[in-house]
Amino acid sequence: MRKPVIAGNWKMYKTVGESVDTVLALKPLVANSNHCEIVVAPVFTSLKTVADRLEGSNIHVAAQNCSSEPTEGAHTGEVAAFMIRDVGATYVIVGHSERRQLYAETDSLVNRKVHAALGSKLTVIICVGESLEQREQGIAENVVVGS
Repeated sequence: MRKPVIAGNWKMYKTVGESVDTVLALKPLVANSNHCEIVVAPVFTSLKTVADRLEGSNIHVAAQNCSSEPTEGAHTGEVAAFMIRDVGATYVIVGHSERRQLYAETDSLVNRKVHAALGSKLTVIICVGESLEQREQGIAENVVVGS
């Protein structure tokens, strides 16, 4: 049976110092947890530092996004999956509802990101979800099931 995954996506919160403080406080609290996989997803600027601080622990590190492009190139602001793996992250989260809503990410683009991530041997967490309006309308489950 698969282990449940408990992942914390930090969104666009925490400086590098705050990220380090958070994982150093978390580490002893979950050191004996073996019933689930624990994943933290700090902002890109903290990925390497957090991964270094968690090396050898039972906490995995995720990037919050990755490029759909599998190789280097002129893609300003993008981060390739192999670069994420290179800094010590082993997971990536793609398909965030706010990225779908605010940046018009489509299922097709999310699919390309998944393939790029898998090609770099990252474990992928795919988000499916509803908008606040859909949740307030009581149709969240229908939206997610239809995803």
